[in-house]
Amino acid sequence: MPNLNLNSKPMKNLDQLFQSFETGIRSAKADKPKQYLKNIGLDYTTLRIGFNSGQFHHRETPEVKEHYEKLGLLTKSEAAVRDDSMTAYTVFGRYGLVFPLMDSSGQIVNYYALRFDMATKQEDYLNNQGLYPSYPHVTTKRLFITPTLMDAASLLQSKALDQREAVLALHNGELLPQHLEAIKALNDLEEIITIHY
Repeated sequence: MPNLNLNSKPMKNLDQLFQSFETGIRSAKADKPKQYLKNIGLDYTTLRIGFNSGQFHHRETPEVKEHYEKLGLLTKSEAAVRDDSMTAYTVFGRYGLVFPLMDSSGQIVNYYALRFDMATKQEDYLNNQGLYPSYPHVTTKRLFITPTLMDAASLLQSKALDQREAVLALHNGELLPQHLEAIKALNDLEEIITIHY
């Protein structure tokens, strides 16, 4: 019979962790991220936006931290720690706004993080998977392709898209195989509009 540890929590996948980031943006302590979003005209109550305070791994077991390392969310660091038994980590998107990228089944497979509170804003993707905001519905007639994720978020926020219109953000300005896969699946597609500046 396998040895089951009934006290261990199940490992969080990217979907579940994003839910904690969405809770984080609603926190009373998240004034700076909320103010930044207000300044750029994005609303976290309308769009799926989270806030990563960088503490999701605190008080977790070594197994959970190893799981987050495998997902790319934590990287061991050489930073000083107060106790030799502890490990320092660099956290993906620490103190940043986080946006989810989806696979074709609607699961979160990637994050885009905007670290807005630095001398120079830092934008990072966790990996090269998924699309933002999601794969367009197969009945999409008009598809807008934006150069950045933030442009796509702004277009979504504007409520300018009709029912059979959709938007896709390029990945760091690049058209990836998953973009082409999504476009080929659009049976009713009549027009692609690329937005660039």
